[in-house]
Amino acid sequence: MKEEIKERIEQICRCDIPEGYKKENGWIIPNNWSMRKGTNLFSFIRNGFVGTVTPYYCKDGIRYLQGTNIKNGKIVSEEVFFVTNEFHTKHPNSQLRTGDIVVIQSGAVGECAVINKEYNGGNCHALIIMSPHDKTNSLWFSNLLNSPYSSKLLRGIITGNTIKHILASDMKKLEIPTPSVTEQKKIANILTTQDRVIELKEKRLAEKQRQKKYIMQQLLTGKKRLPRFSGEWKANRLRNIATRHTKRNAIGNTNVLTISAQYGLINQAEFFNKAVASDDKSNYFLLEKGDFAYNKSYSNGYPFGAIKRLTRYEVGIVSPLYICFRIKEGSVSGEYLEQYFEAGLMNHEIQAFAKEGARNHGLLNIAVDDFFNSKILLPSPEEQTSIAEVLSTADREIDLLRQDIEQEKKKKKALMQLLLTGIVRVKV
Repeated sequence: MKEEIKERIEQICRCDIPEGYKKENGWIIPNNWSMRKGTNLFSFIRNGFVGTVTPYYCKDGIRYLQGTNIKNGKIVSEEVFFVTNEFHTKHPNSQLRTGDIVVIQSGAVGECAVINKEYNGGNCHALIIMSPHDKTNSLWFSNLLNSPYSSKLLRGIITGNTIKHILASDMKKLEIPTPSVTEQKKIANILTTQDRVIELKEKRLAEKQRQKKYIMQQLLTGKKRLPRFSGEWKANRLRNIATRHTKRNAIGNTNVLTISAQYGLINQAEFFNKAVASDDKSNYFLLEKGDFAYNKSYSNGYPFGAIKRLTRYEVGIVSPLYICFRIKEGSVSGEYLEQYFEAGLMNHEIQAFAKEGARNHGLLNIAVDDFFNSKILLPSPEEQTSIAEVLSTADREIDLLRQDIEQEKKKKKALMQLLLTGIVRVKV
């Protein structure tokens, strides 16, 4: 970052007004920007339909958006409902047009998305609909509301303690630091270009993940063999290759771990951004690097719970609700077993003894003896090692892509903070 930009940021943080800037209604903005209300930027601001919609849902019909369809500034199309033409005709105020901005009213307040051609002519529920003037660029404004900058914008109009809430009437009064429409478009183009970079890398990541899943299903079942391996695979029970681990946290360790689908066993505070464990951790199980933990709660992608191996830390503690185990020395490759569990190849075994209706608030009712009686298909130790190496290489490629995407997202966040506040100007 250039020194002049750093200096400008420091000045604004001190509430000093840099050269070429002015203070207006508590905001420090460029001299040729102005504070404009929502009613000056949008020709029509209204609340979407509020009420019972269920009788109007149908398999095909008019696309119908709700707050759950707006995520990360985009419309999640796979969760879109459809309503009848009768409902659509009865509620003209909640009808959508290309370029409209839909804003979440309750919960994730202020998060928004721009209506594109795919949703033109649709309808919506519990969303604020904002139809822009010719002098307002929809993509610029949606980026503004989806930026960290929005908390300051919305601070004075959000109501509610437990559940935050805003109305269309609030958005009409909202005061917004506004550049010319030409500058709005330039800013939007820069941020949209960055969005495309992120989307392309996310597609590449999804493809890598699909490829790895396919390879796992082939290699870990013996459907496809690596060169030079041809020996017979044998089924073995988990109790023959691993022992249950129930060592308690007598040393006062505070590295509380939780199971994450993406990150495996990870520090709870790091994952949740807060500590959710009990104060007394002496009853927690103490794990060492290489140990496994099974979370019996089913989650997205893990219908029969997730089994993860501790690789991130030398030692940590987990809830006594987890089933923990340690492999017997020389019995199996820990890396192979880690990949085997990740492929979901234990699911059919767990399903056999997890009886129908045994789930309690997402927790599977599984007996420890049944779990350790599960069968695992094992090739020779040498083939286990080779398979694990192939899959670990794929994991490293996926991790690098994830890190790359995170960097691109940080870059976009930085661009938003600089461009949408006028700290850095674009040439017009």
